[in-house]
Amino acid sequence: MKTTLIPIYYELEKLKTLRQYRNDTELKAELEAVLQALYEKNVPAEVRGRIESTGSI
Repeated sequence: MKTTLIPIYYELEKLKTLRQYRNDTELKAELEAVLQALYEKNVPAEVRGRIESTGSI
């Protein structure tokens, strides 16, 4: 399945501080997990199944 970039705005000082405790790879993985959880929570199972089997809506 194709991927896309999702630019978001976040307070610079908070991001700098967060990076003291997590590297960019860890942050990316955690953000992807949150997006996946939102997807699973909000998209009905039958729609998710169709997308996963065909690669489109």
